[in-house]
Amino acid sequence: MSDCNNAELNWDDLRIFNAVVSAGTLSGASAHLKISHSQVCRRISRLESVVGVPLIRRTANRITLTTDGEQLSHFAAQMEEQHNQIQFWIKQKQLAQSGNLTINCCDIALPTLSVIVGKLNSANPDIRFDIKVSPVHEDLRLAHTDMAIRATNSPDESLVAIRLNDFTLVPAKSKHASPQPDTWIGLNSTFSHLPAERWQGALKHRCHNQIKVDCYMAAAQVIRSGAGIGLLPDFIVEDDVELQSIPSTDPLPSWTLWLVYHGSQINNALVQTFARQLKQQWSKTMEGSLNPASTRGNTATGTDS
Repeated sequence: MSDCNNAELNWDDLRIFNAVVSAGTLSGASAHLKISHSQVCRRISRLESVVGVPLIRRTANRITLTTDGEQLSHFAAQMEEQHNQIQFWIKQKQLAQSGNLTINCCDIALPTLSVIVGKLNSANPDIRFDIKVSPVHEDLRLAHTDMAIRATNSPDESLVAIRLNDFTLVPAKSKHASPQPDTWIGLNSTFSHLPAERWQGALKHRCHNQIKVDCYMAAAQVIRSGAGIGLLPDFIVEDDVELQSIPSTDPLPSWTLWLVYHGSQINNALVQTFARQLKQQWSKTMEGSLNPASTRGNTATGTDS
């Protein structure tokens, strides 16, 4: 490995090495970085050539670090943290009423969020919003996502969390469905860990068929069509003229919507201003002071755990 000892160290190679260490496997790093497995292998081999010593040992299921790999992993982690801090520092230079704001949200938050963002954007036209609807928890330590709205009963303790509203998942059906369908509408197996999917109420057990979808807004669309019944957030059912809740004597799962952001954003004037205004407007919306957008036609994405 000594033929490349004079080669210049590449930061991207260190970043890939750090991802391999974090994931524990080459394939895990490949999936996280969204690059090919072969590219990960080549970059690790090049880094080992530059350093002049082996850094990892490959096994059937995982990688282990050599002594030199352990030492380098500490340096690489520190460099990545400093890189993220620089990115946050750059973002903190944005003015409170202008700039780019990227929000990751679960699908059930989109109807209310879209109304609020529309109002805030009208009042602050220099703010450019980028809303990503996804079931995936974005890593808020990174600079490409400023904040997120998540449905969970246990927000990440490493994040600043602002409670938006509590809600219950209630059995729902179409107002036009008669008799009541015996098909249960639920989420697919990817979301089997969620409280609503673990619910075993009598209404669910009485259903003879199942339809699986990949998010609650898609479930609402299927239920609205009269094809079945299922659990939906109570505020979604209450705001939809074509849905109605079904009485149940079984305990129902409850969740909370949270606005979360990384602690490094505390000094970001734009994030702080938006977080404060979003909380105020969200409370008004939940109290009925605003008219949330219709739940029809939202894209099929999942919800947070």
